[in-house]
Amino acid sequence: MTANHRLLGCQGCGSAIVECAFALAAIPLEYVEVDYSAASPTRERLLAVNPLGQVPALVLPDGSVMTESLAMIHYVNDLAPGAGLIPEKGDALRAPFYRWAVFIVAALYPTWTYGDEPAKWVEDTQGAKQLRESTDEHRKRLWLQVEEAVGTPHFLGSRMTALDLYVASMTRWRPGKAWFAKNAPRLAAIAQNASATAKVADVMKRNFG
Repeated sequence: MTANHRLLGCQGCGSAIVECAFALAAIPLEYVEVDYSAASPTRERLLAVNPLGQVPALVLPDGSVMTESLAMIHYVNDLAPGAGLIPEKGDALRAPFYRWAVFIVAALYPTWTYGDEPAKWVEDTQGAKQLRESTDEHRKRLWLQVEEAVGTPHFLGSRMTALDLYVASMTRWRPGKAWFAKNAPRLAAIAQNASATAKVADVMKRNFG
């Protein structure tokens, strides 16, 4: 089957989450590696698709563009509901899925948006350093909230969902796997289980080694 979805992404970035979703849904996907940094020769290619200059950016079969990973998760789930990315309507797990999916993208994700490139938001060096440190510490507190809420062996308990894909990728970012192993062992275990899942494992290996 020929891929008619094109994903612009960056190795080890949030695009890995969307790649995993497509893999679980068995939907062919053309992946295009781009560097979103300001001096990158591929940045203009990304900006032509997403003016924010962020990945992932998904080009749909009709040529239209979708941004935001959670929107893409819903899109893939509509195409392949059997993949189990989102609990079905009427499922008791649907409400907690929505709560924590939005928590991840609205509360956790922005800590990297502002902390990864603090000089983009704060001009003086000391202020940028403080922004990086404060967002790093805030992120740890948020993760500890999530740690108290998660199930086992998957985020929502017995069934794997897209939440596990977020955890598998995001626990590899700051503060890193060693911090999770020590401070959030349930999240560390969820990440390990998801990363070892058939179809997901190859994507994770390509993105994170």
